[in-house]
Amino acid sequence: MSLKINLENVYIVAVFSLLLFLGIGNLWGHKLSHDFPYSYFASDAFQHQTRAEGIKDAGSYRNEPYYNVFGISNVIGYYPPVIYHLAAIISHVSGLEVYDTVYFLPFFFAAVASLIFYFIIRKFNTNVAILSMPLTVLLFYNGAYTGFTWGNWPSLLAQFFLVAFFWALVNYELNRNFILLGIFLGAVFMSHSSEAFFAGFVLIIFSFYLLFRKSLNLSIIKNFALGLILVVIISSYYLVIFRYVWMERQPYTFSVIKEWGAPSLFIADFGILLIFLGIGLISGLLLFKSKDVAPLIISSMMLVFGYSNYVGFGDRAFQLRYFWPIYLSFLLGLGIYQIAKIAYPKWSQAHSIVFATIIFVLLSFASLPLLPSYSRISNQGVMDSYHWQALDWLSRNTEKDSTIYFFYGDIYNQDAVLRNSKRAHKLVIPQDYVDAIQKREIRRFYDTESPGDGGGGAAVRKSLTKFTFKLDEREKEFSGRTDICKYNYLVFDKQASQQAFAQYNLLLASELLKKDFVKLVFENEISIVLKNNKPGEDCIEQRSI
Repeated sequence: MSLKINLENVYIVAVFSLLLFLGIGNLWGHKLSHDFPYSYFASDAFQHQTRAEGIKDAGSYRNEPYYNVFGISNVIGYYPPVIYHLAAIISHVSGLEVYDTVYFLPFFFAAVASLIFYFIIRKFNTNVAILSMPLTVLLFYNGAYTGFTWGNWPSLLAQFFLVAFFWALVNYELNRNFILLGIFLGAVFMSHSSEAFFAGFVLIIFSFYLLFRKSLNLSIIKNFALGLILVVIISSYYLVIFRYVWMERQPYTFSVIKEWGAPSLFIADFGILLIFLGIGLISGLLLFKSKDVAPLIISSMMLVFGYSNYVGFGDRAFQLRYFWPIYLSFLLGLGIYQIAKIAYPKWSQAHSIVFATIIFVLLSFASLPLLPSYSRISNQGVMDSYHWQALDWLSRNTEKDSTIYFFYGDIYNQDAVLRNSKRAHKLVIPQDYVDAIQKREIRRFYDTESPGDGGGGAAVRKSLTKFTFKLDEREKEFSGRTDICKYNYLVFDKQASQQAFAQYNLLLASELLKKDFVKLVFENEISIVLKNNKPGEDCIEQRSI
């Protein structure tokens, strides 16, 4: 009995495996479990990690972890919740730490989204679908890769569900299709709400496309309507929060921006591939009347949306560009296939797989002029084992109502890392530290900030649709000159990129330890933690050095 191998299936599995290998595999040194948050490069990553940790600890997302919102209790859980719940659930089931599961999810679902889009394109033409796939390697190219490493995870997960929604949309003829539409669009909204707007826009344009093709009928309209009703039902709890928290605190404003604070992907980054993308776009337009080109609708719309920062959609447009290697893959595949058919009329599926494999190799491992390629990152990121030991110790060994003051540390400029202390905390402002060092002064009062997430205004629910914003009431408490003697715990770094900071930290720690009510309770190669047993009492002598 001979074993028949389906080359297409082998190709699909190989592509999925390669995307995981190049994305999270290389980044993590091919390990699923780590001793601390590994390859976290920005504060946003820690923001999402600590929120997911808090949900796992509490068992629900009824409220924000208080240490995420300036130490304020009973703040409603107001972020789109999907990624946090998934991370906590998978952590429970697998035994992996939340900081690993929440980071793994965007990579895994980006790879799955690539496969889903493959099947959207395959409905148009299998060869085009095969030739499209190599572009997805550029998910991990320069600015696009930062969407993963800097922590734009809710948007990335929402875009996975957005691709799934597109799949359901082009398969509108499926029985009870409205269920898929409702689930996927609801998941988009509850993963990162802004992507739901773009999904709605594509739904409208696609409906006009069906009308143009004389395919739109009452049954399809009913299907779409039922899907939208299901979205409202699925997301009803969060929809209230979105309306009365987010829309109150951050209402949409027309915002034209040319640049974003974070790296992103630009059309010029595709280099010589733009030739094939352009050929694919022109070919798709020429086929518009004669063939069902639903993938062209999606690709062209997502290309346009990627530039909507110029018409008022701000940074949300830049976030969409992280998935351009998926959205625009149809244009690459169609462009190559059109040339291939002219050059070799007997072009087959096997030819497509071989040619696509060559492109994969070039984009993944070559470094050629004008050809974008995979950007390998292998770095532990912001966190290290010593800082993690200190933060973990604080979270396990300090009283829940205690307050922590962090003095200068190199990694603390990404201040969401401090939320891993799981306690209310404050952070010295480095400029005032520099002033004290330059003036050679030991001080009791320093300019201080309160790191925390104020996006939802620290909303506390009063009724179903009424919230009070505690941030407005307590905003004056969150910055200004602060007495370090009123805190229960004081944390110092023994090493810094500028030695003067480390020396000053050690000097302050030694001065504090002269008081018999201040005790050393934790120390490792990097961190010192002191406990102040009499908060509010004079704990340090102010003097010149």
